[in-house]
Amino acid sequence: MHFSKLLEDFDRCGINPELQEIAFDEWQSLPKKHGCYSIWQGHDCIYVGKAGGGTGLRGRFVHHDVKAYGKTNKGTTHPEGWVHYRTNWNKWNPADWRVEFFEAASEVHRTYLEGAMLLLFDPLCNNETFADQKTKP
Repeated sequence: MHFSKLLEDFDRCGINPELQEIAFDEWQSLPKKHGCYSIWQGHDCIYVGKAGGGTGLRGRFVHHDVKAYGKTNKGTTHPEGWVHYRTNWNKWNPADWRVEFFEAASEVHRTYLEGAMLLLFDPLCNNETFADQKTKP
C-alpha cells in the first residue's frame, strides 16, 4: 500500500488511521466519512484528494467516475489533466484502478496529508501537479 510512505506524517498528526483499499469501480461502497484518498493504476498515481462535507469520501467519487470514463454529468467539470491523460495515455484503464483511503476527522489533518500526498505521489491528474508537469524541461 502506497500510504506506508505517510507513516511519519500520521505520527506528526497524532493519528493512526485504518488504511483501506478497494477497486475504483466499487467506489459506491466508500463510506460517507471525512478522509483522504489516492487513486492508482499500478505504480502510477492518478489523483489524490481529501473529502469532507455530508457525502464524505463517496461523494467525491461521483465526479471521479465521470472524469475517469469521459461521461457527461451536470455539475462535473473535466480538468485539463484528466482530459489529457484520458485521451493520450495508452495505459489509461479505470477498470484496473485501485483506491487507497483512510478516515480523518480533522480538516487540518486532511489538508496537511493531501499536501504530503501531492508531493510524495506526484499524481497525474491533480491540477497542481499537472501544471507543474507542463513546465518541466
